[in-house]
Formats: sequence, structure tokens, C-alpha cells
Amino acid sequence: MNGKVDWEFARDAVGGDPQLLLELVEIFFEEYPKLIAGIQSSMESQAYPELRRFAHTLKGCLRYFGKTQAGKLSGQLEVMGREENIESATKLFADLQAELNALLPELRAFVASQSPESEA
Repeated sequence: MNGKVDWEFARDAVGGDPQLLLELVEIFFEEYPKLIAGIQSSMESQAYPELRRFAHTLKGCLRYFGKTQAGKLSGQLEVMGREENIESATKLFADLQAELNALLPELRAFVASQSPESEA
């Protein structure tokens, strides 16, 4: 089993450019904590348009890594925001966090394999 990321899809998405893929992964690491915080905050305040926007943006960030479960859950959260369904969104959010926690080590390993010097 290769993991959560469809690396073949990811490489194809960037035209086979490993440096571009590395940059996308690094941008994801910068952005996803803000998006998760935004999703959580918007759920707590029942700010449905914001929930929809944060979930949509996270889904877009994840699309470069193939059809991930985290991407699917982000899309479902986007729908929950549109439908103003916080009860279902709360469960989905917990599932999304678990999927991201499973995905992140694979992305970190990719970054480490591409930049062994640890200099950005």
C-alpha cells in the first residue's frame, strides 16, 4: 500500500516538475492550519458562508494530491456549509482532521526526500 497521496497524479498535475510539486506541498503546509482553524471557528459561530469558503479552499489545496479522503471530506463540509448543517459538519470535521493527520506524514516524507539539505 503506497499511502494516502496519489503521487502519480500529483506528478502529472505539475507536469512532472518535482520542484513545483515540492512548492505546492510546502504551500499546503503553510495554508492548511489556517484553513482548519477557519473551518473550526466558522462552525463554532455558525458562519455558514465562511465554513463553505474555508472547506472549498482546503478541498482545492488537496486536489493536487489525487482523490484523497481528506479532499472528499472537505467537499462534504463545503456542502454542509451550503446546507447550514452544523450537526453533520461536526462529525465530518473530526473525520477530516483524522484524515489530515494520516496524510501529513506522507507529505513530510516527500519534502524530506526532496530537500535533504534542510535549507529552504
